[in-house]
Amino acid sequence: MSIATGPRVGFRNLPPSQSPLAASPHPPFSPRGRRCPEGTDEGSRDRGPAAIPPHPAFGHLLPRGEKGRASSAPNLIFRRGKRVLVLVALFYSASAFLSRSRAEEPAPILELQETSQYSRVMVTRRPDTRERTLWFVRDNGVEVVESRVDLDRPDDLLIEYTRFMFLSYVFQPQPKRALIVGLGGGAMVHFLKVHDPELKVDVVEIDPMIVSVADRYFETRPGGNVEIKNTDGLAYLRSAGVKYDVIYMDAFLRPSPGTDVVGVPLHLKNQTFHDQVKARLNPDGIVVFNMNPHPALQRDVREIRRAFPNTSVFRLEGYDGLVVVASTAKKPLTRPEIEAAAAKLDDRFKAPFAFLPMAKRLAGE
Repeated sequence: MSIATGPRVGFRNLPPSQSPLAASPHPPFSPRGRRCPEGTDEGSRDRGPAAIPPHPAFGHLLPRGEKGRASSAPNLIFRRGKRVLVLVALFYSASAFLSRSRAEEPAPILELQETSQYSRVMVTRRPDTRERTLWFVRDNGVEVVESRVDLDRPDDLLIEYTRFMFLSYVFQPQPKRALIVGLGGGAMVHFLKVHDPELKVDVVEIDPMIVSVADRYFETRPGGNVEIKNTDGLAYLRSAGVKYDVIYMDAFLRPSPGTDVVGVPLHLKNQTFHDQVKARLNPDGIVVFNMNPHPALQRDVREIRRAFPNTSVFRLEGYDGLVVVASTAKKPLTRPEIEAAAAKLDDRFKAPFAFLPMAKRLAGE
């Protein structure tokens, strides 16, 4: 998925709570043999222990004070000591049951560890399923989800932002040709093959290893209307002799002096690059950006708005990332028009997820 040359790890950040390794009784592991702190990742905020609310089934056993507030009076605790003991016993019994259930849940199966000039990856599989996850491993050993595909239902996009990317159909409902910059495991390719089989799809991926992994483990390969080009994405945009109705941009590198803090190459965030993208778009064409949270996020959105005045920003629900849809169309869609078009997509695609709730997450100016 890299655009420029150089090592890359850690694209498409996924919140730790959505990691398939989070369900394991063990914290995520790194191929270096170091276990990463559970629920942490680069750039994540430090979180203290969460408060555990009373279970609704046992709430009536808690001592209550004036106007329903919990009372801290010691004599009340003693008077209701039996009830408190019952509550504690029930709580610890439930906790022990949940702990046993979690411990018995099988850990993901590690199927591949491989390193190339550009990437260091792992592939895991959920036991007794064909659901696989492609992980990119950062230099410090932290694993970041790149793609997740269940080959028994490949059109069910299992990572939230990939679903938001296809709000593109709200703004360009009948594309003829699309470009995806970055292959990963090919989840977006699978969705398009199922739900828009007539669409001509070009994919640009710089890393031959990723192309091979996508083929062997995720059944993503060229054929029919899908062409996978093993080349540098930026060079392709400069030299391509074709134009597109939709371009999906999801390009990250390993954080370095040539990138921002989340790995977006700096030369892909300036006016020159945006002009190159516009040159590859048909009239009323759109470009869709996946944007990970970082301190300069709003500044980057302003740069896109400067290049594409007709821009819509959607807030992801699972974490603080954005999907930005920038259009060359002269007339922007209103919020009611966006929601109405999303509702039509639900009827049209009958996908395993709904478009309308995503459309309702349109951010203000």
